[in-house]
Amino acid sequence: MEALRRIAFLLERAHEPTYRVRAFRNAADLAGRTPRDELAERARRGTLTELPGIGKVTALVIEEALRGEVPVYLRRLEAT
Repeated sequence: MEALRRIAFLLERAHEPTYRVRAFRNAADLAGRTPRDELAERARRGTLTELPGIGKVTALVIEEALRGEVPVYLRRLEAT
């Protein structure tokens, strides 16, 4: 959830299109409402994208964060 919110903030600061910012914020809200165990199970099964508002990129961010990694997408944004 924190990684998704940070990505949304960095996208907004970089003046990226609003729909991208909104997608990450919505994904963060959904991740916050979904039990961690369910997110972990969906990540393991590859079914995160079945949740409404979770696409390939946001699913990957969630998967990486669940593994305790700083998501690649976030690292890229912070580097620029």
